Amino acid sequence: MTWWLWAFLGLFLLGSEIVTPGGFYMLFFGIGALVVSALVGLEVIQSGWMAWLLFSVFSIGSLLVLRPTLR
Repeated sequence: MTWWLWAFLGLFLLGSEIVTPGGFYMLFFGIGALVVSALVGLEVIQSGWMAWLLFSVFSIGSLLVLRPTLR
């Protein structure tokens, strides 16, 4: 995926978090997508599987680290 698709996905997930009631879940996946968007845009990530892997790692990592302090 190109960087702008990752950025669109991240912004969509952040917007979905604002619209839906919940306990801060989509926020972290949006953050993960925006981080991957920056890495793909800077050409740090070249392959698609690495982008998806880092998206999962950043999303779950930020979920585990930041969610308890935000709640």
